[in-house]
Amino acid sequence: QGPANPITRAGGGGGGIQDPGGTIGPGGPGGGGRGGKSTVDTQRAYSGDLSTGSGGGGGGTEGRNVPAGNGGSGIVVVRYQIGELSGTAKATGGAISYYNNRTIHVFKTSGEFENTTASPLTVEYIAIGGGGQGGTHTSTGYGAGGGGAGGVITNIPGMMPSTTAAPVVGPGSPNALTITIGA
Repeated sequence: QGPANPITRAGGGGGGIQDPGGTIGPGGPGGGGRGGKSTVDTQRAYSGDLSTGSGGGGGGTEGRNVPAGNGGSGIVVVRYQIGELSGTAKATGGAISYYNNRTIHVFKTSGEFENTTASPLTVEYIAIGGGGQGGTHTSTGYGAGGGGAGGVITNIPGMMPSTTAAPVVGPGSPNALTITIGA
């Protein structure tokens, strides 16, 4: 995404609530699901947003159990430098876009990233694991905690503490990277 369309990811889910007159627990920033509440009009907990790695909302209870929300699926983004904005992709896989002299491959489902050039390709990446499901409390009078955010790893400078160097992907299918997106 470009700076005009920022999306926050990997937010925790909101906790459930047991107050019959209360509001639903808010989800965390980054797509975390709102917590549920249980009253005469039961409101289910929300699931984390897809492709954000956000946690699901926790279930609530007030004489009945409210199911928890599921965690949001993960996402992988791979990008590399190109000579000019009108350049062409040097690899296959994912949804391909171009921004700021870089080619960007976004994987919201499992796939394969393959360098289609005859030269090694230095890439930057961010991988966000799927978020956890919120809890469902089985005792009367309690709300359950929201699910945790998925883990994040990147080598993009300045995005977060980076612990790995930019990998180099060799050309051809024997060197392709298998990308697995889980729920």
